[in-house]
Amino acid sequence: MAKTTLTEICGCIHLHTTFSDGGCGYGAIIAAAGGAGLDYICVTDHMTLEGKRAGFDGPRDGGIFVLVGYEHNDNDNRNHYLAFGVNKTAEDSTDPQKYINRVKQLGGIGFLAHPAEKRNYIADLPPYPWTRWDATGFDGIEIWNQISDWMEQLRGWHSFTKLFRPNRSIGGAPTELLRKWDAMNGERFVSAIGGVDAHSRKFKKGPFSYVIFPINVELRGIRTHLFVDKSEWGDKSKMSGALISAMRDGRGFMSNFSRGDARGCKMFLRDETGAIQYPGRQTPPYAAPSFPITMNVELTRKAKITLVRNGKPIQSQKAKSASWTIVDKGVYRIEAHRGRKAWIYSNPFPIGGYPFTTLNDEQ
Repeated sequence: MAKTTLTEICGCIHLHTTFSDGGCGYGAIIAAAGGAGLDYICVTDHMTLEGKRAGFDGPRDGGIFVLVGYEHNDNDNRNHYLAFGVNKTAEDSTDPQKYINRVKQLGGIGFLAHPAEKRNYIADLPPYPWTRWDATGFDGIEIWNQISDWMEQLRGWHSFTKLFRPNRSIGGAPTELLRKWDAMNGERFVSAIGGVDAHSRKFKKGPFSYVIFPINVELRGIRTHLFVDKSEWGDKSKMSGALISAMRDGRGFMSNFSRGDARGCKMFLRDETGAIQYPGRQTPPYAAPSFPITMNVELTRKAKITLVRNGKPIQSQKAKSASWTIVDKGVYRIEAHRGRKAWIYSNPFPIGGYPFTTLNDEQ
């Protein structure tokens, strides 16, 4: 562990504009992001980097940093993949492994997008799941997708009550996806992000139309909080690299703003020297820990805080802060719930060397 020089940035990932199937242009989204108090946004239009060619990539007025990536999909419109840090799109859509590899060859990183979708209640809103779980080389998973969370709860157009306060319906990341993620992290580090999947589109039913998630509402839901080097985030030439590496290495956590503003929340390990470690990939790997280590959680609001080790909840308490002594190697992470809704998921804290025994292995 080393003494930290990191600062927190808060933003929204997985946004669509009028360059693909979104309802807002860059100007409207950037203005809404400023009004929502965000530090960055990541735009991922389908199969295009037109936003980058149009000059929107980089720091903008109002203190918003814009990272332009794109969303790839296969020929069956499944296996969607969020790619960042590339200057061109992958050419092949026949095989997810090929575009995962190509993004890597182009110097980028990638995340499986809304991988656990399964809804089949409304013909106009089909699922777009990830089916190629044998694929390798991806950097992370969009563990919590805002629009998927909302739509998976719909049971037909009679679910009208969810149309008027959609963010209040956001429940949490899919349990089966959390289990997959935990299992993967037993073998290697797999980062997670939260995604908005913003479209700001009108839904029509007969003579009626309604924008379910206006952009100012969409940006007040799922957010990804990242810890970046203070000096790099203050240097315009290094901001893109700082953001991309923090996403790749999982240096942060995801939150649902509708359950409370999580800016300022902290989850960190502290060793006997007083040095702290935030969530994320350890470089070099923290393979020889000196126990005991304390896991510390400091929240801005009271919540049910749960400590998870190797996919299994091992400690829980309802409080604004918690501290637990860690004496065993494993992959740890933090969850926080307010009421029956998820509020926060941290990225993993790997303590020890890979591979780890996960809950899936134990059953």
